[in-house]
Amino acid sequence: MLDRDFRDILAGIFIAFVGILFALIGMDYNFGSASQMGPGYMPVVLGWVLFFMGILIFLPACFRKGERITVHWDSLAASLASLVVFAFLLNMLGVFFSTMISVLIASIPKPMSIFTRFALSIAIAVITCVIFIVGLDMTVATFPKFQVF
Repeated sequence: MLDRDFRDILAGIFIAFVGILFALIGMDYNFGSASQMGPGYMPVVLGWVLFFMGILIFLPACFRKGERITVHWDSLAASLASLVVFAFLLNMLGVFFSTMISVLIASIPKPMSIFTRFALSIAIAVITCVIFIVGLDMTVATFPKFQVF
């Protein structure tokens, strides 16, 4: 047991830093008003919300005891690898299959059956397609496009 909760102290500082960064970067754009938002409105507002949430995480952590920080390097490596693989496969395989492969890679460090891994990857791929392609109407290929010679 440590004198301070360093996990939440570091998390609060990180969240506050990211929030203030987005708020300051967003100030370079036209802010607008609540009824007619400019391109800088959401980054600034959400940046300040993140900043204050970071402070709300940081302050109580300074006054309570916490556990030692343990880093799960295998999970970190698998998560980073899945992001890189997703970025490289997105144009080739489309959102559905690149998401499936990324989830399979990210789930490698955790003990689970192969059926569970595939069910999880399919479920997350379907949710991703529904959110980004159907809900947000993004122009990204859902599946790979096969060319006929």
